[in-house]
Amino acid sequence: TIKQQNPRKLIANYAPANLPKRLWQKLVNYVGIDNQKPWSQLDNKSLNKIVIELLQGKYQITGKGIFKEEFVTCGGVELKEINFQTMASKICENLYFAGEILDIDGITGGFNFQSAWTTGWLAGKAMAAN
Repeated sequence: TIKQQNPRKLIANYAPANLPKRLWQKLVNYVGIDNQKPWSQLDNKSLNKIVIELLQGKYQITGKGIFKEEFVTCGGVELKEINFQTMASKICENLYFAGEILDIDGITGGFNFQSAWTTGWLAGKAMAAN
């Protein structure tokens, strides 16, 4: 567990699961945990408060970051409706999909580019052969 792996690190300075530091600090403060405690002193009740807040908390967006950390895309054509060999629709004949129209979530700036290039190549190759 994080408590066992990082017993001496301060709760404020070590956010689990690569959560953004500002989000982690606000979360810890919101649930009323002393963020200057080391992880080894965090009791199960407090840990459960964090888990519940992470799973059920609702947050108001107040602005955007200075880096592209806030960029998120999701949704699109369901992957179960696509033949990944050709990127053709399983529902509508001669319809092909590529890129960000697909329901694929990933880190912006790398994964989504590669997904777009690869699915575009597959769809183009299949359309040319058709």
